[in-house]
Amino acid sequence: MQHRDPFPGGHHRPDPRRSQPVPPKRGRAGGRRRGSRRLLYTSAGTLLVLGGSAGAIALSDPGSGRDARAAAALSESVVPASADTYVVREMPGAGFGDQRKITASVWPEWNTEAYLAFDVPRSTPRITKARVELTFDRPDNRPRTVELRTLSGDWDETGTSWNNRPVAGRVIATAAVKGDTVSFDVGSIVKRPGRYTFAVTNRNDRSAASVHSRESGRSGPRLVLTTRRGEHATPSPSATGTPDASGTSLPVPGPEPTWQAPRPTTSPTGAAKGPGDGETLCGISLELNPGETFQEALERLDAKYGGLQTVRLFYRGVPPAWPGNPDLGKRPPIISFKLAPEDVIAGKHDAEMTRWFATAPRDRDVYWVYYHEPEDNIAKGEFTAADYRAAWRHLRALADKAGNPRLHATLVLMSWSLEPESKRNWRDYYPGRDVIQVLGWDTYNLGWKKGVYDDPATMYDRVVAISKQEKLPFGIAETGSYLVGDDKGEQRAAWIRATNAYLKKHKALWVSYFDLDWETGDFRLLDGPSTKAWRDFC
Repeated sequence: MQHRDPFPGGHHRPDPRRSQPVPPKRGRAGGRRRGSRRLLYTSAGTLLVLGGSAGAIALSDPGSGRDARAAAALSESVVPASADTYVVREMPGAGFGDQRKITASVWPEWNTEAYLAFDVPRSTPRITKARVELTFDRPDNRPRTVELRTLSGDWDETGTSWNNRPVAGRVIATAAVKGDTVSFDVGSIVKRPGRYTFAVTNRNDRSAASVHSRESGRSGPRLVLTTRRGEHATPSPSATGTPDASGTSLPVPGPEPTWQAPRPTTSPTGAAKGPGDGETLCGISLELNPGETFQEALERLDAKYGGLQTVRLFYRGVPPAWPGNPDLGKRPPIISFKLAPEDVIAGKHDAEMTRWFATAPRDRDVYWVYYHEPEDNIAKGEFTAADYRAAWRHLRALADKAGNPRLHATLVLMSWSLEPESKRNWRDYYPGRDVIQVLGWDTYNLGWKKGVYDDPATMYDRVVAISKQEKLPFGIAETGSYLVGDDKGEQRAAWIRATNAYLKKHKALWVSYFDLDWETGDFRLLDGPSTKAWRDFC
């Protein structure tokens, strides 16, 4: 019987070497949108002209070897930050806009990011170069690198908390930490007078990028401009909005982590609960037979396998409203959806995804997967790894606003990307431990072409090692094998039992079998021994 894919383009296509996702349908021609730079605050920026007026302080000497006219035409000036703050995931209702530091920290129990704003006055001459400079306020636990990102959404220095924070977008610049100051080239962004806002983030585990804020005076964040006198640029439009007065009574933050991360002083949901309950759940990738509804397909598979504990669902766009299609009852779902990264970054799906996160159940774990297996799409140039990571960060920010500890951001990659033969670095697709809460892997028996079922250690040792290295729980989002050689099912059944025993031993959250007849071959468990092996697991 010919089976169809119920979610056209939503699955991948396993082959002898790797599994390959189906490219998404492009809604329009390429070209990425830059995130919005809207900001709300009232303090005006001050431009300090250095080297061009009486009483000014020169930043640099043009040097006798430079052409006198060129030297006279160029000038460096400093715009101090007109607003800055940072937010703490573990203190979601608090804001720290009046502190003498801002931080971007990554610790097991302490995660922060910082925001900056600069007002470039209308009288500024034509800008030829621009850089943002930050000065560390402490020598210990500095990260190897610090990122500067675009920032969209209204925010207020005194009222911004983790709960209402703006959304950090794509990385503009990455600075290596070598001394007390880090500098970011923002010349591609800052070209004319106007308001410019940035997020400071950090992807280095157990580190704190703690820098002076504008409350520290001259050591605070600054935008250094190189301008050409006598030439003026058109000002950029300024955004307006309504101030957010929430969180005006703020607690004093604790010290930044050193060797031990401090416990958060407040928690909106009580003690944090990790995903799962210690049991490795059995699951299936849902497939519809011709004429079936989603609910009928689920009932058929429940009967076949004795009651599934989880189900892997695939959607091309925004997932359907809860309780979903099909309704899984109290089972924790693994829900994959695909949205173009450029649309996510631009906020095109913000309203729908905010609603979906806000209405998600709170009585079970929900593993939500954005754009599973992006590797081949990125290799084909459909979008960039940087935009993929930025889209992940954007969606995680929307999910956090729901305040639901049962929502788990789950990155699903091909385990093929961990193999040296793939010539890939899985971290290219990894937005960081501050964004991802669960690692999911799609792992298939690649030994079939040699006439064998690969042993579990060969298939999963790298998966387990990477997950432990990142200190993140993991699950197997897809796995499967064709019948090898003249096997009638007994050998595959033994392989299934060995695989599940291995994954249970290593505390996988779930194992979902890819029970589909695919273009590259039939993965379905149709023989008695294989069906019984998975039924026994369930």
